[in-house]
Amino acid sequence: MRLYDPGRRPVNWTEIIGPGQFSAFSKALDTGLPCDPEGRPFADAAAAACVLFDSLDEARAFCESAVLVQPGIRFDVFDASGRVNPPLLTVVHASRARTLDTDPRGIRLRRTIAWLLIVAAVPVLALAYSLRDVRAIFPGFIGINMILAGGRLLWFNLAVRETERAREARLQAVSNPQARR
Repeated sequence: MRLYDPGRRPVNWTEIIGPGQFSAFSKALDTGLPCDPEGRPFADAAAAACVLFDSLDEARAFCESAVLVQPGIRFDVFDASGRVNPPLLTVVHASRARTLDTDPRGIRLRRTIAWLLIVAAVPVLALAYSLRDVRAIFPGFIGINMILAGGRLLWFNLAVRETERAREARLQAVSNPQARR
């Protein structure tokens, strides 16, 4: 279904999708550009489309079978609220799972690099302090930026964990509607 179709009433896809329905958006992993489920990029941004499903299991099965055929595609599955929240599911080919921000190996690597930067900044800042003249500017600048870069990586990991936690809660609520009552 096209996202926006001036010849259709209602024209916007968000007015068509109903409660309990799900939409899957595909994009090429290499370029990040929207594409159709077969991996062909849209010729025009106005031609962008999504696939609608009546159940989450249907959406998951479709996306998993599509990435087996076309490993270079990523599918993001959203609920009826649309792209207001992060996707309920992100489906990629198993060989591309490490490209996701939520990959445990990537999280560990970012955390390790962050702490190494912070620890390595200490001797650099000590050198800057010991110089006490104009030569201290460069090592001081580098040391402070190492701490900031490490902090940004740790903050990014925290944001990924919190987003993942919220996504899991939303997925649980969608998968088990009785738990909400």
